[in-house]
Amino acid sequence: MRRLVAPILLAIAVTLAAAPTGCAKRAIAKVNGDMITEQEFYSKLEDAGGRQVLDRLILEHLIAQKAKEKKAQVTEAELNQALNDVKQRVGADRWQEFIKSSGQSEDSIKNDLKQNLLLAKLLITEPELEKYYQENKTRFDEPAQAKYRRIILKSKEEADKVRQDIVAGKLDFAQAVKEKSEDPMKNQGGEIGPVSEGFGDPNVAKLLFTLKLNEVGEPIPSSYPQGSYQIIQVIQRTEGKKHTLAEVRTRVMQSMLAMRQQELSKVLNDLRAGASITILRPRYQSLAEQYAKLKEQKPPEIPGAGPTPPAPSKAPEPPAPKPGGPK
Repeated sequence: MRRLVAPILLAIAVTLAAAPTGCAKRAIAKVNGDMITEQEFYSKLEDAGGRQVLDRLILEHLIAQKAKEKKAQVTEAELNQALNDVKQRVGADRWQEFIKSSGQSEDSIKNDLKQNLLLAKLLITEPELEKYYQENKTRFDEPAQAKYRRIILKSKEEADKVRQDIVAGKLDFAQAVKEKSEDPMKNQGGEIGPVSEGFGDPNVAKLLFTLKLNEVGEPIPSSYPQGSYQIIQVIQRTEGKKHTLAEVRTRVMQSMLAMRQQELSKVLNDLRAGASITILRPRYQSLAEQYAKLKEQKPPEIPGAGPTPPAPSKAPEPPAPKPGGPK
């Protein structure tokens, strides 16, 4: 599954920041008796992503300073709401598995979310947020969902007969799935879903929200195998829910932020260009040179002259921030 929040560089940043001194001989793994020391481990991590990590940490400080200047802050409630949104997309039952496989901790994900929300507050005004929500509010609603089970049969005649037997009580639905269905999902009891309203096979979708719970529907065409028919029974249904802006505020901000990447890139580069940044470690002087180029490309601001014009077209294209940095 694609990472939802941030690249592996954040995990590297946390690891490097936590690297102890005097770790030259302390082993973290053994390979057929050969030690891999902490020093070797941290050195490789720095080689792999040290420059990007340093740029990211500098950006985090710049964002925090700008947020303090603008009196923008992310509340614990907003942060928890954003984290819950991520958990819902992953699935509550898969969250711990996702944490383990992604290489992130829950704290690192929360840190990324906080950075994104701070950037959104610096970039997006309240009237813009309200307008976007009003124009797109259905995107943030929860659709009705249904779970069902099905029996797939080779012909309509066979499907009619099986349905009649089920309705008459001569045959149990679960038994019919097991003994008569041509469904490859029959080993799971023929269960499908949950399926959101308006999605999937139109013939099925119509029945999912018109049949009563546990009612056995009339046979309808099935797409597989060709020429077959299916009988469905809705076993679970949840109503849709409309959300207010307050309930989905963090989702709206992150959606807007994702759509304004070019503007966001300029904001981040302006933060870099406008800051006094000194790189003390020689191996990262190329990062200092990159900041200097951004500073040169930024036109001087003239009082009363309106907003700063965009950088010349010859400027190198800034990387997509998350927040990230120049490579």
